[in-house]
Amino acid sequence: MSFSKLSIINSLVALILFFCLLLVPEWIFILFEIDGNESAYFISRRAAMLFLGYGILSYLIRNAQHSDARQAVALGICVSMLSLALLGIFELFRGFAGIGILLAVLAEVFIAVSYFSIWFSHRQG
Repeated sequence: MSFSKLSIINSLVALILFFCLLLVPEWIFILFEIDGNESAYFISRRAAMLFLGYGILSYLIRNAQHSDARQAVALGICVSMLSLALLGIFELFRGFAGIGILLAVLAEVFIAVSYFSIWFSHRQG
């Protein structure tokens, strides 16, 4: 998959998560089988803002030519998505998230592996 297509997909996912976490976080709470309370809503709104920035970054860099900056973005996204996937699996096994977390884990692994593939194929040295 090209860097441009992957970045567009990533930006769409991030922007969907932004709107969902900001406006209807209950959907995520239901999917992950977690309780919604004031603390969860607070963190949800803060996470929404991170996904907004993440989505904008992914979209605006989509047409960047190969460069050190593009490599850094690819590796950064790969690490963040892989970390989220590992955290999701950990929380599932701890019993703090339901089976629905696997939907997020699959998407995160797909994005992580795709960005890693792009980063790896363009690395120098």
